[in-house]
Amino acid sequence: MKETDLDHLCVGATPDEIRHIYKMVNEWGNGDPNSFPVQLALLTKAQWRAAALIPNTIKDSGKLIEKHLAECRQQCAAIVKNLSTVTDDSAAELKSIVKMHTEAVNKISVSCRNQLWETEEAAKRIIGQLNNGFSEWKKAKDDFAAERQKLETERKELAARIQLRDSIYVGFIFFGAIAFGMLLEYYLRN
Repeated sequence: MKETDLDHLCVGATPDEIRHIYKMVNEWGNGDPNSFPVQLALLTKAQWRAAALIPNTIKDSGKLIEKHLAECRQQCAAIVKNLSTVTDDSAAELKSIVKMHTEAVNKISVSCRNQLWETEEAAKRIIGQLNNGFSEWKKAKDDFAAERQKLETERKELAARIQLRDSIYVGFIFFGAIAFGMLLEYYLRN
């Protein structure tokens, strides 16, 4: 059986969610599993899945920072323990290690801030796209309702014209029958 966009949309969904999605698709597009609303929902679901990965990435970044900080603390603790035996060269090396770890922490902090900023920008774009999609959907729905109203008005006007035409025909037939009857009576009398 050929897979449709609706099948991709339902991947990972519970049976209640699948039933709800099929009901919604039936209402939106009379059951067409490749309709625009299904594709829009599929796109939205993919965007939300992508957005759902961002907090985990940020969380993993925090764990990485904590790991680096823990390593820094361990190295600093070892250096402090042996500080009494370390010479001036070792002190310079210690400064270099602390500086290197500080730079690493600063880089990771900047990277984390950049990821947060990118996440915020992505969320803003997603919200904008969802709002645009909603506006387009509402406009299409309103246009459809207006066209349906026009079609209904035209149908009523056509029905009225057909009824008028049929009434005129019946009138002509009736008057024709009376005229024929009068001519027949006139012919029979003469």
